[in-house]
Amino acid sequence: MRRGRPAPVSPTLPVSRGGFLAIMVILLLMYWVMAHYLERVDLTASLNGWWQARLPGAPPLPVPFVTLVEFFHPRVLRNFIPVIAGWVLAYLAAVSLVRVLYDLPDSGIARSFLGRLVGEAAQGPATAVSSKTLAKLRETSELLRVGGPGMVVIPAGEAAVTEVNGRFYRIIPPGKHKIGRFEYIHTLVDLRPQERHLSDVVLLTRDGIDLTADITLSFRIETGGTAPTRDNPFPYSSEAVRLAAYSEIDRGDDLLFTWQDIPGNIARGVLAGIVLRFRLDELLHPEGRRDPYLTLNQELERLLRNSLEDVGIELLSAHIGRLEMEPEVAQQYIDFWRADLDARAQLTLAEGQANSLAEMEIARAEAELVMIQAILEGLENARRAGGAGTVREVVALRMIEALERLARQSEPLQTLPATLLPQLTSWQQQLRADRRLPARGQKDQ
Repeated sequence: MRRGRPAPVSPTLPVSRGGFLAIMVILLLMYWVMAHYLERVDLTASLNGWWQARLPGAPPLPVPFVTLVEFFHPRVLRNFIPVIAGWVLAYLAAVSLVRVLYDLPDSGIARSFLGRLVGEAAQGPATAVSSKTLAKLRETSELLRVGGPGMVVIPAGEAAVTEVNGRFYRIIPPGKHKIGRFEYIHTLVDLRPQERHLSDVVLLTRDGIDLTADITLSFRIETGGTAPTRDNPFPYSSEAVRLAAYSEIDRGDDLLFTWQDIPGNIARGVLAGIVLRFRLDELLHPEGRRDPYLTLNQELERLLRNSLEDVGIELLSAHIGRLEMEPEVAQQYIDFWRADLDARAQLTLAEGQANSLAEMEIARAEAELVMIQAILEGLENARRAGGAGTVREVVALRMIEALERLARQSEPLQTLPATLLPQLTSWQQQLRADRRLPARGQKDQ
């Protein structure tokens, strides 16, 4: 796994560091011998004279001792001035180059960094860094500004993502670790559960009503299926950490978009899409008297969890706060609801009127048919009874009977005068009593 990847190995010379130093010492001694030879310094007479003056009768000084003293003669040592000057100038030039090249704040930090590069060792104490202090420490620490070698301490609950030559290299778990030469800490990812609260999320219903809602989200970096343990309370997926580290976007004006902003942005779009499928009354008063927020919460969690899995984030919970409307929007909803109810009422009334008219037309047609049948029956009865007066009275009786039937059929559909039916009944009785006419359907004797 990448989390166990070692620090990068620094490029080395064909010989070991000790061998390189031995060669440099040998070259320096050879240069020293050459300077002694070129200066032709001979201190044998002067040293022996000085020695004999202090110790009369003493043997002369040994030749190796005299030669060693000659190596420290000012005429020989002056040949080291260009070497020392060149060494100092080269060192200062290297410090200046490192400072400019890596944009270090001062020469002291540049000298420290150059010493670590040359020494290839993690010099100095370990640097404790976290996701909250990384940006601030970069300003003063060459280890975090440029890279290793060095020692860093990653706090519990976080993981560091490093780069070499601008490319992803490895993930460093919590603890004390050595970073290699030019290994750069790109960022630190918080492995602990995160919680974000979104206020006044703008929503729009299917019927065009503007709403606002609050969303509370709880999430974390994917664990990769690893269960938490005492030694590893915050497991993580290496791929999820890498995705989180490289999701940062600098918006300018000191605004940095990080992986922790992704769930909130996705949740806004998902909830807006869900609410757009419903009318406001369906959201506030769902069928079956269900909790209006339960369905929204369940749908939001389902869709949001699937979306966050693609970016290496595990959703723990999502909660939608109270849906609210602005006062003017509430009045807009009331007006819309009233207009909708009026339209439905008018539609129902129109359908009722249409049905009533249809029934009245049917009843009228049936009444006309009844009247025609009554007239034909009256004519037949009158023909049998004989006499023009009888014919008129029979026809009148059948007409009154037809009108009575028509009135009784129309009574459920519209209000009739209170005296209409009694008057028709009275006329029938009078005609039958005066002429002894048979009732409808009764044959003449």
